[in-house]
Amino acid sequence: MSRFFYVIRLAVQLLKSRGFALSVMAVLLSMSAYAVNATTYTVYIRADEKTDVKLTSKQELDDILEECGISVSPYDKVDFSGFDGNMAEISITRAFPVAIRVDQTTYQVMMTEGTVADALDKAGVSIDGDDLISQPLYKFLTGYERILINRIDYRTMTYEEEIPYEVEVRETPLLKNGRTRLLQEGQSGKKILTYGETTRDGVVEEAQLLGENIVQRPTTQIHLVGADVPVSDLDFGYTIVDNAPTEYISVITNAKATGYSAGGKARGASGNRLFAGHVAVNPNLIPYGSKLYITSADGSFVYGYAIASDTGSGLMEGIIDVDLFYETYLESRLNGLRTVNIYVLE
Repeated sequence: MSRFFYVIRLAVQLLKSRGFALSVMAVLLSMSAYAVNATTYTVYIRADEKTDVKLTSKQELDDILEECGISVSPYDKVDFSGFDGNMAEISITRAFPVAIRVDQTTYQVMMTEGTVADALDKAGVSIDGDDLISQPLYKFLTGYERILINRIDYRTMTYEEEIPYEVEVRETPLLKNGRTRLLQEGQSGKKILTYGETTRDGVVEEAQLLGENIVQRPTTQIHLVGADVPVSDLDFGYTIVDNAPTEYISVITNAKATGYSAGGKARGASGNRLFAGHVAVNPNLIPYGSKLYITSADGSFVYGYAIASDTGSGLMEGIIDVDLFYETYLESRLNGLRTVNIYVLE
């Protein structure tokens, strides 16, 4: 019985000893270290051009980033290896903006990698072989870039252009000197111009004329002004003295002269094409083809050199002696009925 009480007393003394307490504490610390080791993980985080080593008790990516105070945008690229034992790797590639200017609109896309072509595709911007791009399509993007696209188009365009009319002043003996009269109203013409155009973003940079088509010719505005000039532009080279040729075959004095006009391509009875300087006669008295000089006796009116090319009923009936051809109806009216001398030269 005494031995039993001895063992009990010895155990009590052992519990009270300092060594035992230290032993128990060591065991507890060892157990605590094992528990920490079992719930702490090592994570290598690569971001912003540096690598950090973090200890975490989390295993989910979002929880790890939050615990480590690391923020990411929706455009950043995050690669998480997952845990192999107590270790894991997280790689974060930061997104950067790419601005694309085209069609008067600026698009911005966020990229972590890729080429200019990838950025255009991401922005939904299509191009063709004629467009000008400020960056090569194959260039890899590593940071902020601004890409400018110019649309180049080739087109054929037609334009209507006005042709201004000219103004002609025509001298005539049909009016008193210095008097004027509008003979013909001017009218602008029209032409169609066809151009091959090169445009940059809708603005013409180069234009080449491909063709021109006149659809309406302008009408010259003609003013008559009175002057001491002959109507006819013909010149047979005779010497004129005191309003009469010095040489001639015959002369009809105090002849009655009227005026007439016809279409632009009219021909007389002789077959000659008619223009100012051709006159109608009685071919029985003055044969077709005769060369004439016609003027008033006082020289106030000079028709000038003329060719007998036509005839008419009034001439054949002897009502008038000569009918003077004019380019316009108004001039023939201004002629009225005049008294002239008809010199037959040849």
